[in-house]
Amino acid sequence: MPEEDKPTGPSAAPQPDLSHAVLVHFYRAVVSHADVWRQRMDATTNWAAATTAAMVTFSFGDRAAPHVVLLLTLGFNMIFLLMESRRYQVYDLWRRRFRTLNQFMIAPVLSPLQGPDAATIQENLARVATDLGRTVPHLSLLDSVGYRLRRNYVYLIGVALVAWVTRLAFQPYVTADWDDIVARAAIGTIPGSVIMTSVALFALACLLLAARAPSEHMLNWMTIPSPAERLVAQSRRWVSRSGPLS
Repeated sequence: MPEEDKPTGPSAAPQPDLSHAVLVHFYRAVVSHADVWRQRMDATTNWAAATTAAMVTFSFGDRAAPHVVLLLTLGFNMIFLLMESRRYQVYDLWRRRFRTLNQFMIAPVLSPLQGPDAATIQENLARVATDLGRTVPHLSLLDSVGYRLRRNYVYLIGVALVAWVTRLAFQPYVTADWDDIVARAAIGTIPGSVIMTSVALFALACLLLAARAPSEHMLNWMTIPSPAERLVAQSRRWVSRSGPLS
């Protein structure tokens, strides 16, 4: 065929060999890497849960134990959260490659008539190849922290906070007076009101981070927006349906 008569454009892209041995073994390696990092995250969560349970039990088991033990529980949980968030960043790196391979290698084989064309497949597999030279996470640490908060650590922090307030209300004697509870929250020369305000701001910050963090769920290969984004979108729909105020 003369040079000028050769087909060009996306339709001329060669069909990639999705059954190539390199792709098969690479897919298994990607799945293995993602699974290993998932197990490392689970281990960190187990450490946090065990530490929280042990410190809450100790605080309520000994009347002489100061309430600051439960605040230290929050500190340990934050250390575990940061460790787990860093691990989640690496997990997310491999999960993105795994999902790309599923979309452009596995899905076209299972449903060739509904899959993308050869040019799109080749382009996205080339992106995976380029991404192999990247070790910097795609997901920011702040988003990673927020996601792990929403999945696990909001519950652990919530347990520690409820235990802390309960400890203040029940020891050394039972009281329902909020002023007494606030006064008992004092640590050394730091007033209880300052401690209470700091803890409340900490809890609020955790909730905001958890709400704005991206989701890992997909629908039709599209990532579902975060809870905060869904709430904003729903609010806009309500406002558009209600129309302008008269």
